[in-house]
Amino acid sequence: MRRHLPYVVVAGWGVLNGILLAVLGVYGESSLVFWLYGCVVALLELAALAVLASSRSGPDQQVRYRVPERGAAAVPVFAGGCALVALAFVYGLWLLALAVPLLGVALALTVHGTTASEK
Repeated sequence: MRRHLPYVVVAGWGVLNGILLAVLGVYGESSLVFWLYGCVVALLELAALAVLASSRSGPDQQVRYRVPERGAAAVPVFAGGCALVALAFVYGLWLLALAVPLLGVALALTVHGTTASEK
C-alpha cells in the first residue's frame, strides 16, 4: 500500500467524484451533466491507472529534495503573500492580516535560508 500511495490518492479522488456524480443523479440532473461529469470521473480513473503504471515501472522515489538557492523556499510564500495583498484591494483590507505574516515568513526564509549549514 505504501509503495502505491499516489495511485490510492488519485483513485480515491476519482471514487469521491463518482459518489458526487451519484448525488447528482439523486437530484435529477440532465443527461448532459451526467455525460460531462462522468467523463471527468473516467479521466480521473485513467490518470490513476497511469500513476499506477508509472509507480510500477520506477519504484525509486526521491524523498529528499535539495533547495538550489538559500532563499528559494521563500518564493512560494512570498507569492502567496503578494496574492493576498492584491486580493485585499478587492475583498477588503482584512486580508492584510493574513498577508503581512506571510510576507514576514518569506522575509525570514530569505534571510535565514533553509539549507543545512556545512561544516
